[in-house]
Amino acid sequence: LLQSTTAPRVTVPLSHRSSAFLMPAPNRLSDLENCAIGAICGTADTTLLQSTNYWKNAQQQRLPFTMNPAVLYRGYSANVLNNGFCLMTQFYLNGIAKRMLTGGAREATPAEQIGSGFAAGLGSGVVCGPLELIMIQQQRKGGTILSVGGDLARGGPSIVSRGMLALGLREGIYCAGFMGILPAVRKHIRETYAHTPFGQSEDAARLTATFIAGPICAFASHPPDTVKTCMQGDIEQVRFKGYGQSAGVLVAESGIAALWRGMPWRLFRQCCAVFLFDKISAEVAPRLFPHAFR
Repeated sequence: LLQSTTAPRVTVPLSHRSSAFLMPAPNRLSDLENCAIGAICGTADTTLLQSTNYWKNAQQQRLPFTMNPAVLYRGYSANVLNNGFCLMTQFYLNGIAKRMLTGGAREATPAEQIGSGFAAGLGSGVVCGPLELIMIQQQRKGGTILSVGGDLARGGPSIVSRGMLALGLREGIYCAGFMGILPAVRKHIRETYAHTPFGQSEDAARLTATFIAGPICAFASHPPDTVKTCMQGDIEQVRFKGYGQSAGVLVAESGIAALWRGMPWRLFRQCCAVFLFDKISAEVAPRLFPHAFR
């Protein structure tokens, strides 16, 4: 993704190059450092965008719209843990996947970035699933993390793992977007269109790449997210039972568009989030771990 100042491989004029644009590939971070960056991303995302997450979940489950902060931030602690641990896992697994593909000796290709991002997201479903289940149950019914988590644990593995496969697919597509598509597009814009408003600065290229990668990964990953949300909101299985049956109920109820219910909120959140994650990865990581970017 990013090059050393001693051997730049980009063709843009020096005046257009930021220090972030010249940094080496992020697979030089250690596993622990990757986890730290993931935790920062997850906490920042949840703190800034929790309300959009509630509005998306509410629309998917046909719950009433509200502006009450006490309701919007219900499940906030569970979501901080969810996003923090989820992104820690994703950055950790992405680093491992990149090292396996490149041997740690070269920059990953765009295809390798997308593939390692998808694998990292898919694997993170095991971590994210139970925590997101707690958050959704809190949003619907209230309660503390411990009380809700205890009730769910007593339901056994079939309850704790409810919706986990759909969540893994959602995260795989999402991570392929922000770990693979966005950095590759950002780099291409900076190298090719540095003389235009779209690529004249690192943030301009990042913003342009966000509006390309964000809608792609949001649209592709939303159907499994809708199925997952409905299944986790209905642990009693009154309406939603398995994956196929749940998708069938939604389509029968409102047509195929039901699988994209709540997408405007999620699209807005993902565009903000992928911009934020890429900026943290490119500009915060070198300040926290300068030894990895020399």
